[in-house]
Amino acid sequence: MQTLLTLETNKLEIKLENFQGPLDLLCHLIDKNKMDIYDINLNTLTDQYIEYINQIQEQKLAIGSEFLVMASTLLLIKSRGLLPTSDNNQEEEITEEELIRRIVEYKKYKEITSALKNLYNTYSDRLYRNPEEIELPKQTLDKKYEKDVIVDLYKNALDRYQIKMNNNAKNLERIAIKDTYTVGSKVKEIFRILIKKPKFVFNKMYTLSKCNKVEIVTAFTGLLELSRRNKVETTQNKLFGDITVAKRHRT
Repeated sequence: MQTLLTLETNKLEIKLENFQGPLDLLCHLIDKNKMDIYDINLNTLTDQYIEYINQIQEQKLAIGSEFLVMASTLLLIKSRGLLPTSDNNQEEEITEEELIRRIVEYKKYKEITSALKNLYNTYSDRLYRNPEEIELPKQTLDKKYEKDVIVDLYKNALDRYQIKMNNNAKNLERIAIKDTYTVGSKVKEIFRILIKKPKFVFNKMYTLSKCNKVEIVTAFTGLLELSRRNKVETTQNKLFGDITVAKRHRT
């Protein structure tokens, strides 16, 4: 059944497709009518199946013999429910229960086939590669071992560490040894100098050769504080010249 055709009737609208067999057509009709597979209305199913076969014959299309056999089987099962029959040949003929069992089994296989087909369409174009085996080169060890080798290596490591430790110790010592100067201590120091001598030159007392920058800045701050409180007199003849400091006498 290769021809595709749409049949429209008052009861049913079916698109003729390439069904694989009569069971495939019955499953299509069951889905079309939204029937429960375990509670099939066989009379309705038979009427629609026969109508489908008649429409094909009216269109003078070729139909397989298996579709005609199923049509006769459905009519026979339907007639049993309408007319009393003898039980002599009933065992040789297909029953309604057996037909439904075949439909259920076929539908299960059809669903499994559809699922497998979807998986094939999804994964057929994917290629998988086994993990690559990487052989690492074998490491060769020196088989000549002497008892003094480890001792010499250990001494060399200690010597290298000692050199680095000494260099770092000097750096740490420069960082750690840091004198702290306060304005108060420098004020007292300036007073002690003025007790010994009436005046002194600040630039010559606090020089970079004798003091570091922090000490000089702190001492200058102390000098400014003493001058603000009128404790000392300061004179400077020119810009950036020597600063003379003398003790202020009370009047």
